[in-house]
Amino acid sequence: MRISFVEPHLKVYGGIRRIVEFANRFVDRGEDVTIYHPEGTPCDWLPCRARILPTSQLHESDHDVAIYNNPPDYPLVRRARARLKVFYILALYDRDQLKKFNPKIFWPKKGRMMALKRSLQMPFLHVSNATWMQRWLRENLNMETELQLGGVNHELFHPVPTVKDPDVFRILCSGDTRAHKGTATIVKAVEIVQRKYPSVKLDTYHGKGIAQEDMAAEYGRADLFVDAQWYAGWNNPVVESMACGVPIVCSAIGGVEDFAVHEETALHAPARDVDAFAEAIDRLIASRELRESLVAAGLERVKAFEWDQAADQFLAMLYRRSGLSQESGASR
Repeated sequence: MRISFVEPHLKVYGGIRRIVEFANRFVDRGEDVTIYHPEGTPCDWLPCRARILPTSQLHESDHDVAIYNNPPDYPLVRRARARLKVFYILALYDRDQLKKFNPKIFWPKKGRMMALKRSLQMPFLHVSNATWMQRWLRENLNMETELQLGGVNHELFHPVPTVKDPDVFRILCSGDTRAHKGTATIVKAVEIVQRKYPSVKLDTYHGKGIAQEDMAAEYGRADLFVDAQWYAGWNNPVVESMACGVPIVCSAIGGVEDFAVHEETALHAPARDVDAFAEAIDRLIASRELRESLVAAGLERVKAFEWDQAADQFLAMLYRRSGLSQESGASR
């Protein structure tokens, strides 16, 4: 099958990990896979076995399946010569506005919202990347979507034995400075906790250029991982830190629903609620037993998220919805 992904870039953010992980496994299964993005340059942070071409060449070829996830790219996919066109929905931002969308009203991100609304209206196959998203679209927009969860690269993200300073309790967060990532909430919560526990230290990894193969050790040096995002389609930092055997405090948002279960595999706090985050962090500092319980349950839970299994499910869906035969392969 000739599968083409249309992406805005191949950098380390914006759901690109999911695309590269799927593309690699599709290639391993004998599919003809191309990733198009504006520059057409290689992916320099994660191995990519798919062909990579500039977006300008998208309309020079025929495709069995064309997949995109960045709403503003819908005109490119609409004009592509493809048997099946797929909008893989990675995020639903400004959901309240989406329900009552009025293009005559101005608000920040209006252009992106218009593109999202248009993408949801196009006669494409719509695929949700998390259970909460599929449910929200059904309940609020009366829209049915396929569901395709992602996975965890267990070769990269797994427990790594580390020597820790017994006099320091290290809290790790991404440190992303964008407001919706919630770093300000974490900083304020940790400041509250430090009044009671002066040994607490907050560390971050955002912007430090840490190689993917070193991220497991970075997570493993932490005694606790905290994520306070306001919204997320699927929260990669939380599931990856969970796979590395780190206890977690995270926002009670849909983006963690498939793996971070409150009081079982993580502790939840309402997004933007500094006091609630401080209270959850305090509980985990005070209780080694609770930390160990969350870690054990989390490691068991993330076993369910394997990229190979997810890729098999996704391919079966694409063959089924395109009408092509998986046994005989696509026309070449």
